Amino acid sequence: KPVPTAPKTCPDRPKTCPGQGPERHEPLIADCCQTVAELVRNSLNEDRVPVCLGGDHSLAIGSLAGLADRTERAGCIWLDAHPDANTPETSPSGNIHGMPLAIVLGHGPDGLVNVSSRGSSLACEDVCILGSRDIDPGELQFIHDHDIQMFTVYDVLEQGLANVLDKTLARIGAETTGVHVSMDLDVLHQDVAPGVGLPSRCGFDVREATYICQRLASECRISSIDVVGLNPVRDHEMKTARLAIELLMTLLGRPFSFGYNRYLNEQSGP
Repeated sequence: KPVPTAPKTCPDRPKTCPGQGPERHEPLIADCCQTVAELVRNSLNEDRVPVCLGGDHSLAIGSLAGLADRTERAGCIWLDAHPDANTPETSPSGNIHGMPLAIVLGHGPDGLVNVSSRGSSLACEDVCILGSRDIDPGELQFIHDHDIQMFTVYDVLEQGLANVLDKTLARIGAETTGVHVSMDLDVLHQDVAPGVGLPSRCGFDVREATYICQRLASECRISSIDVVGLNPVRDHEMKTARLAIELLMTLLGRPFSFGYNRYLNEQSGP
């Protein structure tokens, strides 16, 4: 079947720096991911839902490795403006944080792929990328070649969010024994989440993001969660951090709103 062309993208990605090898920082990242994997395994052994908070999406290499060691067949919903599906051969920058999805599928530097005792944490048919908007040509080819389900923000616009989630849950929830939700906050609109590395006007708004999290919480068995991408230096009055907490609580099935909480406190005052 023909290779799809890259969708239109928002001008939100800075020029990359060629010549920066993929081995840069690899040993340190591998060590950190080994630690994360062990913490996730321990949490799952205690029948808890591990929540991993990180700076960039490399964290998912560890969290998914830990889940794979304790789950017969893990599914993953990758909420991100970027698929993070580059390999060392396709990456324009060599940054590991542009490769974690490919790595957990078994394609990448050996030291990172082998964080999982299986050599890969996921099967391609058990992954869905949701909310992507900025996709490198090598990533698009990888996604096509491995038949990975992906819905860009433009697919959501054309098909409707409810319909896209129906398809996502039908595929991810059908055969898996646990679902990992990996959310990069740059999937959100810059007006509601300015505190990210690459803010954009093309992301999900609060209503859309809340609807996604509510559907995932109610219709699939969430085993573990990542929340990554918060940049406090760029945040305004903790706007992004507060929204991240509200969305995380929704994923955990315990909706919480800072605005409503403040209202209740005001009502109970003297």
